[in-house]
Amino acid sequence: MELENFKELWNKDTGHGSPEISLEKQKEIHSPLEMLKVNMQTEFWLMIITLPLLLTGVPLASADSNIKTISIFVTILTVAVIIYFYSRFLKLYKLLGKNSINTNYDLFNLRTQLLISKEIYISYYIAYIPLGFLLSLIKINFHFDREYNLAIFGISLLITLLLIAFIIKYWIYYMYGRYIDDVVRLVDELNGIEVSPKPEKKMTWFERSQRFFMNKMGIKGNILNTVIWFVSMYFLIILLLTIILLIVIIVGAKFDFLDIGSLQRALNKLN
Repeated sequence: MELENFKELWNKDTGHGSPEISLEKQKEIHSPLEMLKVNMQTEFWLMIITLPLLLTGVPLASADSNIKTISIFVTILTVAVIIYFYSRFLKLYKLLGKNSINTNYDLFNLRTQLLISKEIYISYYIAYIPLGFLLSLIKINFHFDREYNLAIFGISLLITLLLIAFIIKYWIYYMYGRYIDDVVRLVDELNGIEVSPKPEKKMTWFERSQRFFMNKMGIKGNILNTVIWFVSMYFLIILLLTIILLIVIIVGAKFDFLDIGSLQRALNKLN
């Protein structure tokens, strides 16, 4: 079905004729594109700020030379993944900066690149699952025989998986997914392709605060809203996980499932 839609878009335009898309529709498409560009700029600078925090989780200063060597390779691999993704990120940003969307060929190209970039974006974060797995092994020095090391490994991996799941489900949608869906829907409508009605959704707190800040400060308000929510959710997730861990430890100690002294010694070996 998608292939038929692409063929229809291609056949409707040769790329040599006069502009087919009205200025009103071009402006309608530019609106979500501008939001995509602003959010891409915001995420780039957030990445620059948080990258040192990400790399601090790699134990490069370990006394074990093998662990240090593996940590260096993990760091290089992580940086390589980031560089590859943001090279594609920059390519898409340059495409969005072009104002030429007045023919069906332009729309076809834009629609295709946005959908491909969305899948690459999801794959980028999924790629952190094996890296998180390896980092969790490094945390326990690859020794499962020590007391509570299996639990520490499991908790570290669980935190990684929860963060990635949250990013894929919410972050991608609110930063890019909803705007990409709007562009795809507009392109399909302009080419007479039947689209399902846009579902009515209740406005979330993120969208409400976004509208408030944008009414007050424009694009800067959107950036401020994104940063506030990013920082707030980061600390909220850490707080929730800390509370859950404390509850598990307290309940385990009360019913003699956990030995606090042994757990403390296991944690001290990680430092």
